[in-house]
Amino acid sequence: MMEKFQPKDFEPASWLPNGHFQTVFAALLMPVPMPPYKREILDLPDGDIVAADWLDGDKSKPLFVLIHGMEGDSQSRYARLLMNECLARGWRGVVLHMRSCGGVMNRLRNYYHAGFYQDIEYFLDELLPARGLEGTTFVAGVSLGGSQVVHYLAKGRARENVKAAVIISSPMDLGASADFMSKGLSRYYVMKFQRSLLAKYYLKEALINDPELGRKLALAKNFWDLDNAATAPLHGFRDAEHYYAEMSAKTCLKDIQVPALYLASKDDPFVPEKSMPTSKHPTGMLQSILTEKGGHVGFVNHYGKSWMVPTVFKYFSMFESQDSIIRKRK
Repeated sequence: MMEKFQPKDFEPASWLPNGHFQTVFAALLMPVPMPPYKREILDLPDGDIVAADWLDGDKSKPLFVLIHGMEGDSQSRYARLLMNECLARGWRGVVLHMRSCGGVMNRLRNYYHAGFYQDIEYFLDELLPARGLEGTTFVAGVSLGGSQVVHYLAKGRARENVKAAVIISSPMDLGASADFMSKGLSRYYVMKFQRSLLAKYYLKEALINDPELGRKLALAKNFWDLDNAATAPLHGFRDAEHYYAEMSAKTCLKDIQVPALYLASKDDPFVPEKSMPTSKHPTGMLQSILTEKGGHVGFVNHYGKSWMVPTVFKYFSMFESQDSIIRKRK
């Protein structure tokens, strides 16, 4: 039976009174130094490319693989926080970028979506073993990246290649999150994504060769509009409803093959609480920790520091300790 994880209590910053304040402070204002990344451009089996930003570490210690969120990259503050902690512990780390992210435009017409796990699968199940990289591998996915990680954990060879995983502030029901973000202040986050995606469309306008797609994307006001305009047609779905039905991570939670932690806040402005997995859901190997406050990938404590980072590493360290005991017995 899997040991139940108990994190340290979270005391949220009183000066960040709601989920929006937590989200914005953690994403834009928290001072976090840049880790000393080494960039590699990876050639993918289908002819496309993605960027991987590596951190050197002790080869006898774990490898931490991070999948960033929508339109994020290795410079996102949460990525810097997690990779800096790898550095402090002597762990190896890598931020595997989604296609078109990290300042590297991909070659093919498509981009990425919440259920596109194939690049993660190639990286973990094919590339790392082919390079002879051995030892304990942990995987974390943030926001949309967490949805991709869930799909990999359920459909890839995670049992062979991953020891444990953490899913942070990730939407499990895409339709529910799209509805949720169509209201109130959450709409402003959608507009940020819309501007970023539209800029990428113009960079690939000739390759995409669909003026109507660009027009619809420019007029998008919510995630339903964005996904109807771009995500669905570029990735083979009839429309946003079809995409949400097929690719929501909730459909494969029960099939996760390795121990995994779902970490989220009930006041997340991206993910409605009702859609978050709990112990009442058939989540298989997944344990959920839901805080009352913390926003979207926020979790800023009363000292202005991240509670998320030590929580993630405390969880992974349980399995690192198990591996150490096994190695000593051998």
